[in-house]
Amino acid sequence: MKKLALLACSLFALTAVVQAKEVVRPVTSSKEVVREPVTSSKEVVNEPVILEEVVVPVAADPWGYINLRGGWDFWSEYGDFSTSDRNTNLPYNLSNKTEDFGGEIALEAYKAWDKFDLGLGVAYQHHMDRKASEGYSGVEYKSVPLYLTGRYNINYWDWAVTPYLKANIGYSFNFDSKNYDTPTGSYGTSVDDGLYWAAGIGWEYQAFNVDVLYGANYAKSKVNGDVNEKFDNDYERVTLSVGYRFNIW
Repeated sequence: MKKLALLACSLFALTAVVQAKEVVRPVTSSKEVVREPVTSSKEVVNEPVILEEVVVPVAADPWGYINLRGGWDFWSEYGDFSTSDRNTNLPYNLSNKTEDFGGEIALEAYKAWDKFDLGLGVAYQHHMDRKASEGYSGVEYKSVPLYLTGRYNINYWDWAVTPYLKANIGYSFNFDSKNYDTPTGSYGTSVDDGLYWAAGIGWEYQAFNVDVLYGANYAKSKVNGDVNEKFDNDYERVTLSVGYRFNIW
């Protein structure tokens, strides 16, 4: 009986071992290696580049300007004096032709617009001497005109050189009338004031300007003698001038 009980226990134990072997299986590692892409921990940060805007100041147009110029008379003539049309015993033999130097210095102030400039001017004008027969001379004078002046600037094409049209009109104060000298004597003279005008064309480059004007100073002169008669003694000429402008802001 004891042997039978012992055999039953041994069979039971053997069965338990076999079942345990079936349950126990090979254990694989639960740790899986996951390969993730490795990125650099150092990130490149592109900061925005701030561009500083360079502002170039644009010069405003000037309110006006002052123009200082000097001119030379390269052609001129006076009124003609001759005995053929004078009721006098004085020997008039003065030609209207001129010689030597004539010129002017002028100061002009302008108010400037887009294409038109308007201003005032004053000038000192030294007129040429007369050509005359030998032994005769005089009846010349000088002038200081005060005048309105205007310029029309022809700057449609943005050229470096700006052409312009120019005109002056005003009143001429005439003075320093020279004596009328003849082979038989010297006679005092006088001169009246009169109208002044000039017109022509010019060119301006930056602050420099050059113009050519045809102009006239109107005057009547009187030679003191046996007949105190006044004569037309206008001075007409073509003047080449060079000037420089100073802007007024």
